[in-house]
Formats: sequence, structure tokens, C-alpha cells
Amino acid sequence: MTQKKSSIDLASVTGLAIGPLCILLGQYIEGGDPSSLLQKSAALIVIGGTLGSCLVSFSSSYLMAAVRDLRKVIAEPAPDPYDLIDRIVNYSVILRKEGPVTLQRNVRTETYPLLRKGLSLIVSNIAPAAINSILERTYQERIRLANAGAEVFEAAAGYFPTFGIMGAVLGLIHTMTSLNDPSKVGVGIATAFVATVYGVGLANLVAFPVAKKIRARAITEKQLDKIVLTAVTNMKAGLAGAPLRQLLAEGIGSGPLPAPAVQKPGGVADIPRRKMGRASTSPP
Repeated sequence: MTQKKSSIDLASVTGLAIGPLCILLGQYIEGGDPSSLLQKSAALIVIGGTLGSCLVSFSSSYLMAAVRDLRKVIAEPAPDPYDLIDRIVNYSVILRKEGPVTLQRNVRTETYPLLRKGLSLIVSNIAPAAINSILERTYQERIRLANAGAEVFEAAAGYFPTFGIMGAVLGLIHTMTSLNDPSKVGVGIATAFVATVYGVGLANLVAFPVAKKIRARAITEKQLDKIVLTAVTNMKAGLAGAPLRQLLAEGIGSGPLPAPAVQKPGGVADIPRRKMGRASTSPP
């Protein structure tokens, strides 16, 4: 089955680029030299110090999640729930008409991890209760890891300004050694505060926005995971085609997904309907 290829998220890339460019442009408009904001030592102190603090603060799984989520923010658009439902419905039809052996060949091409795992459990003919238990544990672990990257970037957003201040203090200490030459004091102080610019800038132009976007992406993936859990449960129960599509589509953008459909003996699914806005009144 053909999947959508990864593409650059223009909003994210533009946002990450436009902030620093505007700062450099503002420096130029005010008559300053933009190159004066490019200091290797300041970057080393701020970025290196923050990186070290994050390595101490988080486990390797959280750090890897941060790297993975940064790639998602830049170059991987969020999955489309309707596209996911289309694939699920197609799998359900294959399972009903051609059986688990044919479905197993399609599982290998599925890119959404939880759906791939759920389909693998179905074709392995595992008991429904065991499938639900396995997928529920996987679902909870995915929720934890989906926000792990955001936690790392939020922590980095706190470390960046702190090391920026530290860089400024170290720069001032170095400047104090040149007090015997007043002509160098002004330049030294200006250079010292570049580290503060780096710290505040990286926190508010990179770390906080990336963390916020990761959390927004996690909410989307949580909704998709709920769709997958409902789909796998009902596929195992024999639901397929249009009834399954209707059941899954009801859960998009409207909070919790409906309860699993009940397959009647005649093969027709009894799909739980949502409550209407006005309660019906029974005749006296």
C-alpha cells in the first residue's frame, strides 16, 4: 500500500529561521555589526552547558525521543486520521475476504507502529483479551514517549538562559583583567553579553516552540492510537467495511471514541450511536 512520503514542514523551518534572521537584521538596522553576535565561546558555553545538563537530567530513551521528535517537527507531517481509517478499512476487507495470510503480507508495508502491531496480533490469532492487554500497554508507553521529547526541550529552555548568564559573567571576569586598558573595556562588556542573547534566544526561538509543537503532535497521535485500538478490537470481532469506517469516523475530533461495535449473529454490526442534543420524551 502506498504511503505518504516525509516532507519538510515549511512552517517549522520558516519559524526556526526567521527569528534569528530578524535579530541579526535588527542589529544591522541599529547600526551594529551582525557578526558581533557570532561568538564561538558564547555558543560553546550556552549550547555545551545545556547539552551536558540534559544528558544528566534524562535517560537515553528520553534523549532519543527528543531527537526523533525534532525530526518529526521539521520533516514529518502529522498523519491524516482519515487516511489512517482508509487503510484500516482496507485491511478489514482483506481480513474478511482473503483471510489472515493475505493480510500478513500487507502488514509489512504499514508505517503506523501501533496499527502494524495490532494487525500482527490479529494474524497471529491471539485471543481478543490478550490483544487488548498488549495494545493497552503499548498505548500507555507511546503516550509516555510521545511527551518525552517535549520534556527534554522544556528543560533545555530553562537551562539556556542560565548558561547565558554564566557566559556573560565569565566574559565580565575576563574583561576585568583588562581594566588597565579602558579602550577594551566597552568592547569586552558588549562581547560578554552575547552569551545572554544566545541563552534567551535559543530558549524562546527554539526550545519552547519545539516543545509546544511536540505536545500538539502527541495529542494528534493519541487520537490516532485510540482509533487504532478501537479498530483492532472490532476487526477481531469481525467488523469490516462501511460499518467499521462509520464507527471510527465518529471518534475524530469529538473526544473519546465510541464503544466497540457488537457483531450480531446475522453479520450486521450494531454500532453504538451518540446521544442526541435533546433527550427524547416518551408518550404518557
